Amino acid sequence: MLPAKHFYMIRHGQTEANAQRIMAGSMDTPLNETGRAQARSAHDVLKSLSVKPRTIVHSNLSRARDTARILNEVLNAPMHEDAGLAELHAGDWEGEPYDICSPLLQGWEDPPNGETFAAFTQRLKEAKKRTLGSHDGPVLIVSHGGVFRGLGMIYGLEIPGVFKNCHLHEFIPDPANTVFPWEVWFYTALADGIVREKTDVFHIQQRKSA
Repeated sequence: MLPAKHFYMIRHGQTEANAQRIMAGSMDTPLNETGRAQARSAHDVLKSLSVKPRTIVHSNLSRARDTARILNEVLNAPMHEDAGLAELHAGDWEGEPYDICSPLLQGWEDPPNGETFAAFTQRLKEAKKRTLGSHDGPVLIVSHGGVFRGLGMIYGLEIPGVFKNCHLHEFIPDPANTVFPWEVWFYTALADGIVREKTDVFHIQQRKSA
C-alpha cells in the first residue's frame, strides 16, 4: 500500500490544549514551554541514531512545524511541509474536553461536521506515499497522534491508546509481515542514556469493520 521504506515518526510537543486535555484536531494550537522542552529533550535521541533522518517532513500546523524546527537544530536537514499530514479535523468536537470525545474517536465514530475516518485515512495514505516516495534516505515525519492511528488504519488496524508527545518511533521494513510491513521501535531518553524498545502496537489486532 505504501512504499516500504525505513522512516521515523514523532508526535509534536505538548500544547496548552494537550495540557488541559482539550480536543485540538485541526485547530492551530502552538507549543507551550513544556512542548518546546520536550522537543529539545529529543536532541539526544536523534544524536544517538546510527542512521539519521536525511529529510524532515511536517504537517502545516504550527505545533508540528515548530517541533520540527527544534529537532532540526541537531539534524540540519532539508524541511518540507505537507498539509496532508495534519491531524483529523474533529468538527464539533474541537475545543471540547478530550475525555468526552476520546471514547467516541476510539470507537471510530465520525466527528459531527468534521472529517470522516474514511476521508482521513485516504488523505494520510496519499500524504505518506508522497513523503516516502519523494525523498532519499530515512525521512523524519513530524506530525500528530491521530496520524499514528491513521497509519494503522491504512492497513485495517485498530491502534489503541495515546502516543506520547515527542517520543521518536522508528519504522524498519519487515517484508515477512503480511499485516503491517514494518517493525516499530520507540526511543526514550533517560538520565543514564537512551532506551530503544520494540513495540507491537501496530500488530495487536485488525479492525472488525471496514
